[in-house]
Amino acid sequence: MSIIKMTKSRAALFALGAALTGSMAGAGALEAAAGVEIGAKAPDFTLTDYNGQEHTLSEYTKQGKTVVLEWFSPDCPFVKKHYRDDTGTMLAIESDMKDEPVVWLRINSAREGHPSTGAERNKKTAAEWDIKTPILLDPTGEVGMAYNAKRTPEMYIINAQGVLAYHGAIDNRKDAAMPGDVNYVRNALQQVLAGETVTTTSTKAYGCGVKY
Repeated sequence: MSIIKMTKSRAALFALGAALTGSMAGAGALEAAAGVEIGAKAPDFTLTDYNGQEHTLSEYTKQGKTVVLEWFSPDCPFVKKHYRDDTGTMLAIESDMKDEPVVWLRINSAREGHPSTGAERNKKTAAEWDIKTPILLDPTGEVGMAYNAKRTPEMYIINAQGVLAYHGAIDNRKDAAMPGDVNYVRNALQQVLAGETVTTTSTKAYGCGVKY
């Protein structure tokens, strides 16, 4: 399997393609992405976090880890609602799974120069929101496009075989006020770890648009 890895040459080619076909923020660029289907191998990738450390999806799955991908933006109110002191949805799931073979990776696919991206901005957000696990930067949007990620937050669960087991919303409440009473990611994670069939494999993600 080829690994999507951010390099200057890739970034230049991606930017050139975007210039020829229209803005990367346009709906057409998102619609053209094939994404990944439930039950199929998830696209491998290598991205760096805000400290410059590389993270490769397949390296985690080779270790027998289940990987949660969360498309992330520190500016999005739909993301913020899950990190408030009175909610803490994402961190609560991580905490509950701390003794399980689970890796949680946040991916910020906002284009380079957007105020929501960059190492310093995301490092500051991690400190303010008490995020201890990686926030990865995808400034060309190549990984986001490979997964057809359109929203923040948009969630993917990849099992230890590298296969997509869940894709969609974090929960069943689509406003920015409070979390829902059904958490699809928690439920799917528990089923994956127990070796059970995931009962809800896909839902429609809600939130802000990814700032490609």
